[in-house]
Amino acid sequence: MATLKPPTNTHRSSSSSSSHSSGPPKAPLKADPTATIADTVVFQGRHPVTIGAGTVIHPRAKFYAYEGPIVVDDGCIISEKAVIGAPPTSSRSPSPSRPASTTPTESGASTPEPRKETSTRISYFVTVGPLATVEPGAHIHSSATIEALATIRRGADIGAHSKVCSRCEIAAGGSVAEWVVVYGQGPGMRRKRARGVKGTSPAVVGAAQVAQTPLPGPAPAGKVIEDARLMVLQKEREVLGRMLVPAAGGRKK
Repeated sequence: MATLKPPTNTHRSSSSSSSHSSGPPKAPLKADPTATIADTVVFQGRHPVTIGAGTVIHPRAKFYAYEGPIVVDDGCIISEKAVIGAPPTSSRSPSPSRPASTTPTESGASTPEPRKETSTRISYFVTVGPLATVEPGAHIHSSATIEALATIRRGADIGAHSKVCSRCEIAAGGSVAEWVVVYGQGPGMRRKRARGVKGTSPAVVGAAQVAQTPLPGPAPAGKVIEDARLMVLQKEREVLGRMLVPAAGGRKK
């Protein structure tokens, strides 16, 4: 069984060995020392992959940085068999909507211009579920959740604190606003997360009286729930780090 552990020297120096291998190129990897990366994670491509502090990447996740750099910020969870980016295809033809442009040379012949880099970004505290796919050019904003088997197509923009439920698909160039839940298969249906104002509870009132401090203002119910979820995710990452790092301590690459 694959073991989760902090990034090893093999992960960090993957770019140096790519020129000596006949297989797919290994993407240059820059991982924070506090990140936890399974030894079966795949990093391929010619562009860099950056992994932030405290991020956990589970076994058999795949990162394909062929079209541009991939950035995963701090505190994220990339689950087993999730795919970030896209593998190269056998026939790399430009899409009909964006034909490859040409540049005339001195001899009069035309040469295709290099394709523009397409960066992919997963912001802070994002969870990407098992077998989910995030294609090149997508941007997942902070604290969003992409559930298992969901697909985020090219150039899609997923707002902060939003949630794309299992098996849903966000179309290429599509967007999901902040605090929105997309549910149902395929394009799915959308609803706004509850954010109505929640009154101050009697327990909070009593605590404020004992401490002789002013009462806090009413908080949106949705924000209270979201803050609690993020606290649970933080605890999950802390426990995972304590459990897995000692177990992997005896394995060196």
